[in-house]
Amino acid sequence: MKTPSNITVVGLGYVGLPLALAFAAELHTTGFDNDVSRVEQLQAGNDRNREVDGLSISSSELILTSGDSCVTDADFIVVTVPTPVTEDSQPDLSLLESASEMIGKRLRERSRDISIPIIVFESTTYPGCTEDFCGPIIERESGLKSGDGFLLGYSPERTNFGDVDHTLETVVKVVSGQTKEAARVISDVYLRIAKAGVHMAPNIKTAEASKVIENVQRDLNIALFNESAMIFDRMGIKSSEVFDAAGTKWNFHRYQPGLVGGHCIPVDPYYLTYAAEQVDYVADVILAGRSVNEGMVQQVSDKIQSLVIESGAYVRDSDVLVLGQTFKNDVADFRNSKVIGLTEILRCMFRTTTSFDPYAEGSEGNRNPVGGSRKYGAVVLAVGHSEFINSVDDIISLVESGGVLVDLTGTIDGAQAMDSKITFWRL
Repeated sequence: MKTPSNITVVGLGYVGLPLALAFAAELHTTGFDNDVSRVEQLQAGNDRNREVDGLSISSSELILTSGDSCVTDADFIVVTVPTPVTEDSQPDLSLLESASEMIGKRLRERSRDISIPIIVFESTTYPGCTEDFCGPIIERESGLKSGDGFLLGYSPERTNFGDVDHTLETVVKVVSGQTKEAARVISDVYLRIAKAGVHMAPNIKTAEASKVIENVQRDLNIALFNESAMIFDRMGIKSSEVFDAAGTKWNFHRYQPGLVGGHCIPVDPYYLTYAAEQVDYVADVILAGRSVNEGMVQQVSDKIQSLVIESGAYVRDSDVLVLGQTFKNDVADFRNSKVIGLTEILRCMFRTTTSFDPYAEGSEGNRNPVGGSRKYGAVVLAVGHSEFINSVDDIISLVESGGVLVDLTGTIDGAQAMDSKITFWRL
């Protein structure tokens, strides 16, 4: 098989857009998204996710379209659609199913006497999904046989939004293919953009498993630190000082406790626990970690309430300000943000609850409180946006005398806060 010359990336979200732009710098590439408004915005050089600047889009050779005919004769098709979970924490494969159906239908119209297409999935999923779920759908819709009429591959995305150091070009890319020849071609294609190199997994299931275990590991470690922080707090011990001391040991790995939101860490473990159930295994440890992290919203809201009471104020007579609403710092991504849930709980407790996030759309309810005259009985630094971290004094000034300042990011110096007549607590 020769190196593909016609690439199509399906899905132009947080993962797909940077990937399509990277491929477009090397090979003829089309980016497809069925969201017409998204494509029109990108054609105008505007990424509403604020991950890619306008110049990078407008100066690229990437072809942007909301018409799926671009898939028909593509040599190399990459699928980057989201894979969330349902309300009962089961894998939601609806977008993956739709993408597979669309690809299959388009392959039915494929020109004769052109190379067999390779279809690579980057969407996070459970081991076996690419070959046992997506493959049969494409077969059904295309009339082609997997491994003969088309070839499958899997290369898990490792996008870390807001991280300028760990990018598509600087991290090792895991690749895999349905056959050795497919794996070789997939490796060659990704080597053009993954300057740090590729790791060839022995098969697709291994590559799928590697993706979920990456985030399961992180979820469990954060759960350990979250639970430890709550235990130490009840003992009257500052968890940050415990972690500082423990961190002097060479093999201690430190994590920051906090609210675990977003589209990866709180989602991916459920894909592995689902797969485990299919082979009659209950993943107790993984589920326990999820339970701890899911419970942190209530733990933190209860702590804020108790701090206000301890300060001598009545909760129902107090106003609270929550700074930050995205799932992590310096990104415009609000998907599955636990801070939003925290804000809603506080809204039921306090007289008024105000929130501000610089990445949210400007509105009457999202005004920057810094510089205003209003003071709050409690201020919660929930997300460590640079705008907040660079103006800690301004944040402290928002707390009324005798009020409470809560830092969920672990970035405010306690001594700095203690100089004011306020109660300071850091997770």
